[in-house]
Amino acid sequence: MAIALAFVGLAMTTPASAAKQKPPPPQVVTLRACNHTDTVVLVAGSFIPVGGSDWRNKGWTPVKPASCEDIFKTTNHTFYARAEVKNDPQSSWGTDIKQCVEYPGPYDFFTHSEDTTCPEGEPADFSTFQSNGSPVYVWNLNPPD
Repeated sequence: MAIALAFVGLAMTTPASAAKQKPPPPQVVTLRACNHTDTVVLVAGSFIPVGGSDWRNKGWTPVKPASCEDIFKTTNHTFYARAEVKNDPQSSWGTDIKQCVEYPGPYDFFTHSEDTTCPEGEPADFSTFQSNGSPVYVWNLNPPD
């Protein structure tokens, strides 16, 4: 009788029941900006928040010289960020896509993926980032050339 019960227990964990298990939650990625300059840098991000579906546009997180700050968390593998020297938006990091910012900030608003204009603020150059599978993506802000 004990042998029969052991086989019944095994039958309850068949591949079919394993397929019904929930997939693991998506990996959370933190964008961490590290300032390697001798002045305060302000960082803005455009990202889909954990558990969200719309893009959050948020700025400006100050990062002191020779320090690092966590800017945002996301489970989306693509996200965008811009950094600029405090009080000097012409000295900036961001090169390949326009996203919305507000000056002087701070700002925090949402946009939809299909939005083609800034519902708030103005467009500015951001850099595109792709998650590399690490829980922390470090963006090193070195002095501009």
